[in-house]
Amino acid sequence: MRQRLIAVPLMCSALLSLTACRNYAIPDSTPPSQSAAANPFEDEAGFLAALTHGSASPDFSESGEHLPFSYDGGKFQLAYQYSVTGKLDAVGFLLFLDGKPQPYKVNDTTAEYEYCHSFAAGEEGEDQNFSFLFQPVTGSAGDTLSFTVVSITNPDFQPDMESTSSYGWYHKCLEYRTQLQFNKSASPDIPFQAKATDAFSNVTIQEEKITSAYIEKTLRQNGWDGVTMDDLNQRVYYTADFNGSIVFDNLCLSDSDEVAFRYTICGIPGVEYDLSFFIDHQPVCLDNGLSYHVALSKGNR
Repeated sequence: MRQRLIAVPLMCSALLSLTACRNYAIPDSTPPSQSAAANPFEDEAGFLAALTHGSASPDFSESGEHLPFSYDGGKFQLAYQYSVTGKLDAVGFLLFLDGKPQPYKVNDTTAEYEYCHSFAAGEEGEDQNFSFLFQPVTGSAGDTLSFTVVSITNPDFQPDMESTSSYGWYHKCLEYRTQLQFNKSASPDIPFQAKATDAFSNVTIQEEKITSAYIEKTLRQNGWDGVTMDDLNQRVYYTADFNGSIVFDNLCLSDSDEVAFRYTICGIPGVEYDLSFFIDHQPVCLDNGLSYHVALSKGNR
């Protein structure tokens, strides 16, 4: 029976584990190359790389506040830039508009829409400039919606299952967050889900009570140790498991295998999220599109 490796890195468009900043330094456990033969756990000691990215021409108010970008109909163009210092071969970018995956083109209006584009790191320390081009997937005249750019380090890396069996520090994420003000309503005219992955079936969404067992066992197993009921009023927590087990590296499946994937989120009452799931940087098709909208309530997950 032919076996295939399905690596399922998860990302929700709310970016629960990230903070809003525009640069970071990659720890010294980060791999120096994106080739499949590289071993993410064989690194030289010391500083490896730093990444910065953001709008190339942001607008500011007289008081220094970052102003939203204006959308006036048709395709939207955002001048963007990034720079890399150190050992990093490539950078990928995902876009989210109002928490929803946003496909885009780069520089050329005749190019194909993609959810993730990969860019060479370029000359060390030099700004690399380009433009995002896209037709907004949502937005009505008068709206001001969040717009998030998420970078992925070494997006083309995949473990070769010989020298590596997981991603190590590959595919680390960093977000740049701004807003888009709609002077005209969006009118999507492209098949946004054409390249999305159709992987889920029998999807069930439900709200459950948070139990002491969930806090003391499930959250702890997912890396959230020492959480109390009071902490749920201050922070958001999430868990993910495959066939009831937490998987840190990979799943080896045959073509006919099915996996029960369970994702939970809990925390600050009233907080709302749009959740999207990705396989190989392509969003997974869901019942109502490419994201689920959830609102957290007290005592529930």
